[in-house]
Amino acid sequence: MMGKKRKVMAAAAVCVVAVFAGVCAYISGGANGRGERKRTVRIGVAVYNEKDAYISDICMYLDDEIRKYEKGHPDVMIRREISDAGGSQQEQNNQIERFISLEYDLLLVNIVDRTNASVIIDSASAAKIPVVFFNREPVREDIFRKEGIYYEGSNAKESALLQAGIIADALEALPESVDRNGNGTVEFAMLEGESNHQDTLIRSEWVLKGLDKRGVPIRKVVGATANWERGQAKALVKQWMQEYPGEIELIICNNDDMAIGSVEALDEVGEEAVAVVGIDGVDEVQKLVEEGKVLGTVLCDTKLHAKALMEFIAAFAIEGTREDGVELLDGRYYMIPLRVVG
Repeated sequence: MMGKKRKVMAAAAVCVVAVFAGVCAYISGGANGRGERKRTVRIGVAVYNEKDAYISDICMYLDDEIRKYEKGHPDVMIRREISDAGGSQQEQNNQIERFISLEYDLLLVNIVDRTNASVIIDSASAAKIPVVFFNREPVREDIFRKEGIYYEGSNAKESALLQAGIIADALEALPESVDRNGNGTVEFAMLEGESNHQDTLIRSEWVLKGLDKRGVPIRKVVGATANWERGQAKALVKQWMQEYPGEIELIICNNDDMAIGSVEALDEVGEEAVAVVGIDGVDEVQKLVEEGKVLGTVLCDTKLHAKALMEFIAAFAIEGTREDGVELLDGRYYMIPLRVVG
């Protein structure tokens, strides 16, 4: 009789433990509505500077894509952590080493210094963690350095040629919009990104080649590096308006953040007749295009970037290493389409 009583008590204790564990799993989100355990994948997102409007938009839309995926796949929970390097490659290396030590399933890296990718690649490859570099492209040799290394971004040359098209089309349709003194030559200033950045070099070179191809007469008044930052761009444009009064008709910006800084400077000094063009297509600049404060920009759609990164997460972190799950060029590159806004 005592043995039977002990068995009943033991069974009751097991039930209590099971119910308690089930409640804990439900509260912690460890199970879906059907009582099944969720599979958790961890994604480390390392960005060069979260204050960059373009990068901030990509991260915001990536969160939207993650939520949509989880809604359609209730058995999967995606935990993503964003680390901001604040422009320091050493800080980013340390952040990525932490992701690797915690055995994250996939790394999405917006690298600070494109020439430093080999350090990240070697560490991640040793841990068998795939890496997707995005927006800031490492040198091609590094992308092919190890297996499981990819790049997601857009074509810098194409974006520059489209930017040249914005200017050339404006000159044809409404000459005074970019040639306000009517002398037949567009006098311009150029704001460039980081001096050692591939996109800076390509965008600066090919926008001018594109204008030449379209037969647009141009004269460079002044130019400087503003490191993709609106604050630096704003300070430079205010300075230029004092140093070159009435000379600058157009400001060509390698990205939209610098275009925003240019508009802010022009507003403050009352030079609204100077045209501004950018590249990125961030929401803030699209509004400025609608308001007539920016001539145009090239949309490197942040929503498409986010969708592409989600494809990588699904293919490489959730479903395993499935290169057939992502449409790649040369087996390593995913390039999003571009279009003009303006």
